[in-house]
Amino acid sequence: LTGICALSTCHPEQNPALAGQNIYKSREVQDKQIVRLLGKIPTLAAIAYHKSTGRKAQHPNQRLSYAENFMFMLDGGYNPAYKPNPRLARALDILFILHAEHEMNCSTAAV
Repeated sequence: LTGICALSTCHPEQNPALAGQNIYKSREVQDKQIVRLLGKIPTLAAIAYHKSTGRKAQHPNQRLSYAENFMFMLDGGYNPAYKPNPRLARALDILFILHAEHEMNCSTAAV
């Protein structure tokens, strides 16, 4: 959670504490922040994982898909040529989609 809070310092122009509470009334600003979070959360998760295991985290590889990159950061070690198993990456993609879909249909989100 601390890592996510620290991300607010990366884009101070879109931090409500600095730019004002009306900053998120714009749909474009909301969408930009959502994309930024989705892009940075896997890196923060990999760093947290490696911190708990005592290993050094791998830098993201932008040539890989979202799930492949996450798997690469978790298990790539120090081999930049490491390529995650495509079947496992596809399964992780599907799990991410199912998780996102479930959260949107959850009864707690009903009005």
